[in-house]
Amino acid sequence: MKYPILLFDLDNTILDTKANAEKALHKLSKQIDFPFTDNQIAYWHELNDGLWEKLERKEITRDDLLNSRFTLYFDHFGKKVDGTKINTTYLKLFKLENILIPHAKSVLDTLHQTHHIFAVSNGTKEKQYSQLTHSNLLTDFDDLFLSEDLGYQKPDPNFFKIVIDKIGVAQQKMLVIGDSLTADISGANATHLDSVWFNPKEITNKTTFKATYEINDLEQLLNLSK
Repeated sequence: MKYPILLFDLDNTILDTKANAEKALHKLSKQIDFPFTDNQIAYWHELNDGLWEKLERKEITRDDLLNSRFTLYFDHFGKKVDGTKINTTYLKLFKLENILIPHAKSVLDTLHQTHHIFAVSNGTKEKQYSQLTHSNLLTDFDDLFLSEDLGYQKPDPNFFKIVIDKIGVAQQKMLVIGDSLTADISGANATHLDSVWFNPKEITNKTTFKATYEINDLEQLLNLSK
């Protein structure tokens, strides 16, 4: 077996994070008297994704991101809010949502029988454990490597170096699977790990980061990881 160790990103690779966020926002709507129309949700994704990319580039901290995102969001719509308080309420709702990417559970359940599976994620620790538990996936993972615990976030090479050292297996036997070119594939490139770019929308890669493999359906991993 070429890759007995599989390193999975979670958000938008295993967990359907955008769908889960939208469900949480609709529930939040009832508490703060804000409609969260389709256009307003689209702006949330745009703003939130941009902030996570800033975190990857070390332009902001995790606390900056979490404490400012709702303030920035509602400023855009001319609404003054306590952004930190709303973020706390949102996270309580968000962590209970557990929509998965198609085939995520069946693929992980199958791979778990023959591989060692680890999570590698920048996502919030409480949310990741909650969503994996509620989706009955936590037991498929040998361990979760989260930036909140490691002190580095993807794509920082130090993040992946710590993971490699903790697992204690030759990195040639490891495969990184993720949807983000700038976090997952970039980090894998920097630490000479083979990688799979999960690209379900089949977008064009306009970056300099190159994955070893590319898939548009998680089921393709079953043959790829043999």
